[in-house]
This record gives sequence, structure tokens and C-alpha cells, in this order.
Amino acid sequence: MLFNVIWDIIIFIITLSTLIMVHEFGHFYVARYFNIYIECFSIGFGKKILQYRDKYGTSFVIRLIPLGGYIKMPDNHHITTNQIKYINKYKLLYFNHLVFLKKFLIILSGPLFNLIFAIMIYWSIFFIGLPIHKPIIGEIYYSSLADTAGLTPNTIIKKINGIKTSDWDTVNTILIQNVHKDFIDLEVSNIYSDILSKKKIILTKNFIKNNKNNLITSLGILPKGFIIYPIITQIITQSPAEKAKFYVGDEIVKIQNKNFTNWYNFQKIISNNINKSILITVKRNKKNINIILNPNKEYLYNKKNGFIGLIPQILHYRDNTGLTIYKYNIYQSFIKAISKTYILIKLMLVIIANLFHGSISFHSINGPISIARNAGILSRDNYLYYFMFLALISINLGIINLLPIPVLDGGQISFLLYTKITGHKLSKRTQELIYNISLIFLFLIMGIALINDFSQL
Repeated sequence: MLFNVIWDIIIFIITLSTLIMVHEFGHFYVARYFNIYIECFSIGFGKKILQYRDKYGTSFVIRLIPLGGYIKMPDNHHITTNQIKYINKYKLLYFNHLVFLKKFLIILSGPLFNLIFAIMIYWSIFFIGLPIHKPIIGEIYYSSLADTAGLTPNTIIKKINGIKTSDWDTVNTILIQNVHKDFIDLEVSNIYSDILSKKKIILTKNFIKNNKNNLITSLGILPKGFIIYPIITQIITQSPAEKAKFYVGDEIVKIQNKNFTNWYNFQKIISNNINKSILITVKRNKKNINIILNPNKEYLYNKKNGFIGLIPQILHYRDNTGLTIYKYNIYQSFIKAISKTYILIKLMLVIIANLFHGSISFHSINGPISIARNAGILSRDNYLYYFMFLALISINLGIINLLPIPVLDGGQISFLLYTKITGHKLSKRTQELIYNISLIFLFLIMGIALINDFSQL
């Protein structure tokens, strides 16, 4: 456990530092191409750990806290005598003296390099060979949307709304694009048969509210290769489970004096005994302990279910059922990489739109803890999956930085465009006001992300 935590932290630092370095190198490369004087290229904040100065007078710095980075290009009003020596010697230019297009390209290059980096990763992965799991259902949650629609384990999802689904990634992408709709149509078949059948899943308001982490599991579907293990990993605050004195780490072994079989049947028994006393036996510290609780009524998935507030452990196991290796030549891999990046860019824009539309909850926003945990898990499982995750985060970083928020690259581009269109700059006071408002907004989003992270611990 301790090793995993340390490993996750190390991988998180490597992941974040790599993406920041790529982003800032984009700004640096284009600025250096235009012969701009760059005072500093910094990765991280806080105390300096390493520093190197090149012949152009640029300091390359690695700092203690790897949560950001920047390149500093001072204008001609904020320059020292020592810096002027480098500028005169190599005939360097000031950023504020550049024409609009060059300024625009320097600011744009950071996010653009994040997208190029993602393309390079996908290009390599498609060329090496990408292991893809067909969307085969492993388990179904009782009385969930999927259960109500008649979906069962060992079912392959062939199409959603007429679109072919070759893997779970495609399934999740289509779900995000249709999360605001009332229903989705599926074409499915059993893994042992080619006979197709049609299913309709009704997307209720509760589904929209509860799609906190994964839309697939929010439907009540657990992909093949994962299994629900009856060890409690989380207990909801003020739930019947908390009041009955369940503890994290308890293993459910019996319910109503009958051996635990699977989570589906466990949920079924709970749902059939709403507001009744239920005897549950758990193993705690190698001893069996009997606990009596009363499930509450809660409308979940538009059905009355017994809610007790227990979150079980989800275990991953290797299952090669439906596993296919997709491998392409170098040209095909490049085209696939561009297509994959384009799809994920569109998906990211849809997610942002749905967040502000209300179709996706802000509870779905993940922060640094979730990123660290996911990066650590994927790096331990399969290095290709980790690099795919790295590419995805790089795309997210690139798109988010293009949002018209002043402290981000998109905000700087907005200021440039305003000056170009109107012929004059915003007043210093107005700029400061906009900066302060945007900082409050970003801190609010970061706060929500951290709260979401801690709620999952």
C-alpha cells in the first residue's frame, strides 16, 4: 500500500513535469525562433533545485513544487544592464516590440505543442500495437439503468445510436456526447452468439446527477476484466451503513445468514427489504461480526432501492476475452493518431459545454490526487495505457489553456485580439480586475476538483 502511494506520487511528478515542460517548450521554441530575449524557462514554483544559464542569457530552472511553469520575456521597460549585454551581443528582440502575428504564435505554441505531443504518443502506440478490449459487459448492478433495459453479463455492445463501438473508449465517448438526451439505443449480442438484439436505456435525471466518475459504471455496467469484491472501500457520511458501525476494510461474508454470492444479489436483497432490519455478517480483523441495519428509501435510477451507503472494492483482473491488437504501418499510424487526437479534442469541448449546460456534474472534475492515482495504476498495469493517459491529459491541458481566461494562454490571446480589433489596450485597472475575477474562478474550480478528490479517498 505504502509502495503504491509513493509510486503514484513519483509518476504524478513525472507526468505533470513532462506535460508542463512540453507546454513551456512550445512557447520557448517559437520565441527563440523569432529571436526573442527569454530571461527564464522555469518548471515548477518555489525554491530553485537546479539552474543552468545558456549563452543567450536564458536561465533554465527546476523548482521544488512541480505544479506549473512559465517562460519570462521581459519588455524593454523592465530590463537590467546585464541582460542588455546579451540582447546587444546576439541582437535579440523584445516581446512587446513584435507584430501581432508573432505574439499570437508564441502564445498559441504552448497549447499547440501539447496537442502535437499527444499526436506523437498516439502515433507511436498505433505503430507498436495497441491492445483493445471489445466492450463486453462483465457485471450489472441490480436495478440500474442497464439492468432495467435488460442488459446482462457476457453481452457485447455492438452499436450505440447506430455508431459502431469497437472498444470501451468509444462507448464512453458516445455516452458523453449523448448525456443530455433522454435515451440511447443499443445493438448487442451475446459473446457466444452473433444474433443481434436491440436495447433502449432511459437516461434519467438521477443518472445525469450521479455520473461522478465514469458514465459506463453510472449506467450500472462493469466491463469484463473487473469484478466487485465485497470489501468496503468507502462509507457514505450519515448513511445507514455509517450509523450501523460498518468500517472501511470490512468484508461482507453473509447476508440474512446466507453466504455472500455476488454484489448483484446483495443489492437485490437490500432492495427487497426497504425499511426492514437486515442481518449482515462481516469479517473484521479475522473475526466475524454481525451488524443489523435498516436500508433507507432512495430514488436511484428512477426506482426505489435500499440505500445503505457502502462502496465496494473494484478489482481488475487480466481477461483476454475480446482482446484484439490493433497495429498499423507508420503512415496509417500517423493518420490514426491525428484522428484520435481530433476526436478527443471534440470530446473535451463537448464535456466543457455540458459542464456549463448542466448535463455533466461539476463533481466529475478530477484534481491532482485522481490524476496521480490513475497515472500510478495505469503505469503499473501497462505502459501503453499510461502513455495513452499521458496523451489524454496533454490534450486536456492544451484545450483548457485555450479558454479565454486571462491567466491562461487563451486569455492572453483574447487581450491581443481586443487590442488588434479596437486599436488600443485595456486599461491597467480593467486588466487587473479581470485577472482577479479569473483567479477567483480558477481557485473555485481547483477547490471543487480537490473536494472531489478527497471524497474518493
